[in-house]
Parts: sequence; structure tokens; C-alpha cells
Amino acid sequence: MRSVVIRLCAVAAFVIAGLSSASAQQWVLNGGASHFYMQTAKAESIVEIHQFSGLEGTINDRGDANVKIDLTSVSSGIDVRDVRMRYLLFETYKFPVAEVNAHLEMSRLQDLTRQTRVVYPLHFTLSMHGLSKDFETLVNVTRLSDRAVSVSTVKPIVVTTEDFALTAGLAKLSAAVNGTPIVAAASFTFDLLFESGDRIATVEQEQHAYEERKQQDERRAISAEECETRFSVISTTGAIYFKTASAELDHASDALLDSVADISNRCPAVKIEVSGHTDSVGDPQYNMRLSIARATSVADFLVHHGVRPERINALGFGDTRPVASNATEDGRAQNRRIVFRVVM
Repeated sequence: MRSVVIRLCAVAAFVIAGLSSASAQQWVLNGGASHFYMQTAKAESIVEIHQFSGLEGTINDRGDANVKIDLTSVSSGIDVRDVRMRYLLFETYKFPVAEVNAHLEMSRLQDLTRQTRVVYPLHFTLSMHGLSKDFETLVNVTRLSDRAVSVSTVKPIVVTTEDFALTAGLAKLSAAVNGTPIVAAASFTFDLLFESGDRIATVEQEQHAYEERKQQDERRAISAEECETRFSVISTTGAIYFKTASAELDHASDALLDSVADISNRCPAVKIEVSGHTDSVGDPQYNMRLSIARATSVADFLVHHGVRPERINALGFGDTRPVASNATEDGRAQNRRIVFRVVM
């Protein structure tokens, strides 16, 4: 009996020592066992839930925490919705990752040696879409074992589109669903599992396996329907730029066109129509020539990035197919565009 008591005391001492020395440990995020959700609302009453599966993070021995969220991993279970979120709102072809940085005062978490859960006031910086903003919230820190803790939201964290210059993207998202109004804010909740000690190597192996699966998925062939969905959404981004009154592509277009080339190469069985369009300012014949030249420049870019030339047909329609009024600058900007279409 005495030996049993001694062993139990030894185990308890080990658990307490592991937690109380947290400031001297490295912790890694178990992305596969963690959850990160975004909730949006549209048409006043329709709520949509999106999950981000691409998560990785660490907490170092000084309490510096870093979590990266792969925005391309956004998933609602509906392909076209996810494609719109990626290309129109987050612009993941330029800004694929959101990042959270915080500093944890480990001394304030010592109560975990005496109880299972503590409420911790978290101050963190969220970086997304090229901008950063500081937030404050309360999180539950829960001891699961001597080498595992979870960090979860007490209540949703609200982020507005103005916080990260996402308002223009939200307008494009709204236009893509026939002008349905979308609330200019989203709420985020999470439950993150951090592990330490001998679990680090296993978690890192699992993270490596996830990254390999992601790379395989990004290289897999996609159907003509998936290809058309992506082309349709990309055509509304307004993110293909030319020098003024010229068919020369601006390098600001490269990130999106790289994505177009990648998509084209993943659906090799289809042919692709690239059409150029202009506003109505200037001579119609000049606009027609310019639209053809711009479509040809885009087609040349795709060919230089591995798309077979016989799969691409470059056309120009000048100002004959407006999608908005030419009476306003915003309307004219929408009419100056490149459109991609699958041709079977």
C-alpha cells in the first residue's frame, strides 16, 4: 500500500512539474485535432459556417505564441462558395495565410496545476490581407494532461471587413450571389490543442503528412465543372491589370494569372476561351483591337506557364458586351476585364 501511495505521489509530482515548468517548454499545435471556424451572415437571416483545416503553430519557452491559418483551406462543403471566399474575399492568390501572434504570461497559468481550466485574458495581433490589428478576448485554457492543453474561445471574436480592407472583396462576393446583402463582419471561434514533450515529434510528423496531402490535392486533376467554376469566379476579381491604353500586362497581375495557369494545367482535357473587353471610352475600332491584344497577352502568359497553345482561343469584344453602365467610373472599371471560359 505504501509503495502504491509513493507511486501516485510521484505521478502527481510529475504532472505538476510539467505544467508549472511550462515556461521552459516548447508546445506545438496539433492541427488535426484543432478546430477553427468562421461564421458569416447574409440576407439578414442566412448563417453560413466555414472551417479552416490548415492550422499550425507553436508556443516557445518564453511564452511567444504563433498560429498560422491557411486561408486556402476554407471549407463550407460547397465548392463554388469556397472558391468565391478564396478569390473574391480573401484574395488568397496574394494573401494565402492569416497569422496570430501573442505573448502568454506563463505565471498567470500556474493555476492549471490546481484546477483543470482557467480563463485567460488574451491580447493578440491578427495579420491578414496585408494588414495587422490588435484584439483582446477571453479564452479558456484547459489542462487535458501533463503534456496537452487546449485553448478555446469563451465567446466569438468579431472581425469586420474594414479591419483588413476586405470591403471591396465583400462587394464582389455580394455581386456574385446576385447582390444578396452580406453582413460586413464575421465571427470566429476556435478550440486549439497544444502538445509538448514526447508528443512534439508525432505532431510534427502529422503536420508534414497534412502538407503532403495538401500538395497532392493541389496537383490533382480537376473536372471541367470545377475548372469552369474557378474561371467564372476569377473573371469577376478585376485583378488582371494592363499598362494604360496598352496590352502590356502589369506585374500586379502575375499572382492571379499564375493561379489561372495552374487551374488550366489541372484540367487538360478542356479548351479555354480568353476574351478581352473594354469600356466605351474612345474609338470603338481601337477598343476592339485593344481587347484582342489584351486577350492575346493573357493567352501568351498562360502558354509561357505550361498551357498548350492549341488549347487556348483569344478573342476580343471591345465595348460590345458591357456588364455595367459606362456612365460611371466604377461601371467602366467593371467593363474593362478579361473573361475565362471553358469550351468543350
